[in-house]
Amino acid sequence: MYWADKGAAARYQVNDLSADDAIRAAARSGPKAQQDFQVSRALLHDVRQSTSPGGVTSLSHSGGHAICARAPAAWGLGADLERMRPRDYAALAAWVCSPEEAAALAALNGPAQTRHFYLLWTLKEAFIKAAALDFPADMAKVGLHADEDGQWQLRAPPGRWRACSWQVGDAWMASMVWQAPLRDTTYPRWRGGAGCALPALTLVGEWLRDSD
Repeated sequence: MYWADKGAAARYQVNDLSADDAIRAAARSGPKAQQDFQVSRALLHDVRQSTSPGGVTSLSHSGGHAICARAPAAWGLGADLERMRPRDYAALAAWVCSPEEAAALAALNGPAQTRHFYLLWTLKEAFIKAAALDFPADMAKVGLHADEDGQWQLRAPPGRWRACSWQVGDAWMASMVWQAPLRDTTYPRWRGGAGCALPALTLVGEWLRDSD
């Protein structure tokens, strides 16, 4: 997993864009949208230049920062990054959460509620990307559920899925989900993109057993 901050925008080059991204770049309006795009595409170019060809990537940006997950070809892979900020969590939970998830979220307050909401949101977004699900229709169908011991387990699409979620610095939540070959024990490793310092990472959740 690779990280980029706002400084990555200085390395953005139009000539590095794919044909599809060149079209997307032309459609971006507003300084915030342009910054997000430039940071994420500069990071994507850096990742492609520094890794072997043929892998799969998943890119996400929020608030002028970005992450890019990279895995071997044919893996299922999804990543999402969100800047944590106050929202109407009850209204959003009614839209994207299962009743169990919404009840757990409503039982929390303050920073704990904020962290748990963004844990759920980033996991769901990562699954939407990795499994080519529909947004927002399928958001409530994936995420977490409590087992008999009250421990949160993955509620994943069909197949063998694993996931990790991290708080990045003080303001960000990131999740990665992946579908690897049976018995593969690869664990995500973080690094900063070129010129970008990686903030402190706090592991918020990990689900490393195969989820059928």
